[in-house]
Amino acid sequence: MNVMDVVVKNDYCIGCGVCAGVCPKENLKMDWSNKGELIPFTMDLCSDNCSICLDICPFYDHNIDQDDIAHHIFSKGREIKYDKYAGCYIDCHVGYVQDDKKRLKSASGGVATSFLTSLLKKNIVDKVVAVGTSSDDSRMFDFIILNSEEEVNSCAGSVYYPVEISEVLKEILEDKNETKYAVIALPCVVYALRLAMEKIPKLKDKIKLIASLTCGQLQNRFCTELLAVESGIPVERLSKMDFRKKSNNKPSFNYLQVAIDKEGNEGIPLANQELPFHLWYYHYFKQNACNFCDDILGELADVTFMDAWLPEYVKDYRGTSLIITRTSLAQNILKSSDELNLNKIGIEEVLKSQWGVIEKKRVLLKGRLYKKELSNLWHPKKRVSSDVTVYNKNRTFIELTEEVQSLSKELWIKHRLNISTKGFLEDMDNIESKIIKYERKIKLKYLIKLPCNLFKNFLEVLKNGKR
Repeated sequence: MNVMDVVVKNDYCIGCGVCAGVCPKENLKMDWSNKGELIPFTMDLCSDNCSICLDICPFYDHNIDQDDIAHHIFSKGREIKYDKYAGCYIDCHVGYVQDDKKRLKSASGGVATSFLTSLLKKNIVDKVVAVGTSSDDSRMFDFIILNSEEEVNSCAGSVYYPVEISEVLKEILEDKNETKYAVIALPCVVYALRLAMEKIPKLKDKIKLIASLTCGQLQNRFCTELLAVESGIPVERLSKMDFRKKSNNKPSFNYLQVAIDKEGNEGIPLANQELPFHLWYYHYFKQNACNFCDDILGELADVTFMDAWLPEYVKDYRGTSLIITRTSLAQNILKSSDELNLNKIGIEEVLKSQWGVIEKKRVLLKGRLYKKELSNLWHPKKRVSSDVTVYNKNRTFIELTEEVQSLSKELWIKHRLNISTKGFLEDMDNIESKIIKYERKIKLKYLIKLPCNLFKNFLEVLKNGKR
């Protein structure tokens, strides 16, 4: 039995590629599925007694979870603190790189890029593994190995597009020199890497440091294609996408997304908060595995970077970073940097900035797990338990987003080569009507509860005034 028989078959593969990268028989090859997602395909060369692809899959059942691994890796230091959402950590910081050009090129405050270049500058690692432009014509982006500070700087910015790490891992494992690597990836990839490093000593020896970005959800490549068509660039002419172009007349969360064609021409900039439909919130093109992820803040990484989605920072269009450190090495690199403007910030503020994602990955997950159990369907074991109350409370939203997720992938195939998204949106009209109906219901509930809540607050004020 391999990862195809369980994880891929049940639509829990996130397409990280770690399984294909470490397979001793090279039995797995990553390629596009008909859903616009990267998944492993088997070459039918499996050994009967081999289970490594399942042993390292972040969406399979394991005897140890992220909490177990984190405590094993990080809890030896006296300065380590613990939070049930963030895991083990030393400290939290907020800030940005002082060079405005670098800050504007980054997704948030440019701290992650500065940190990675510092690793090279200080000879802590020899190479950095990050997401950059792919050399494969069938992909826009991929994990690549970076050898210099210039190459790291060229990869600054976020990519909301499926990528996988299999070829990079093969190269690392084939490297006969004493090369040390740093890797920056999403939480699911970080989890898979930590599992793989425990199974393969050479990988553990080679990877000196792992950094993570926070993640709310990952859309498939159809989402990028749709944005391109909205931007005025047909899919067959699409070369790349700038997912986080900053605009000085918009807050940092309302960044622009711009498609670029094969001649280097830019399409129409699309403001993130002004897209004509519920692309992110209602899970258009979302990969199903993301519905069953419970790691928001990259709990197994030495350091995690994210946007400072807090009122006092979002007004600055240049972007601001939040950072969680979990090792002394990561902490010292940040503290010794002369490129950064950093201040300490409490973990509660960090959690507040990501609270929407936390609710999705720790609360709504309980309802999704209950639905799977209700249907007697297999799902990966998670750190939260199924909860009928959560399911009943959020049933409409859970079922609505599942329908959007499935239908958007099915219908985009039919319309992807059109010169506009009009036909696709018309085909999605019925589900959009359901969304509108659902939102009206939610607003009505809020308006009904509002007078009661105001009255309760008034009584509380009177009560406190008499003390």
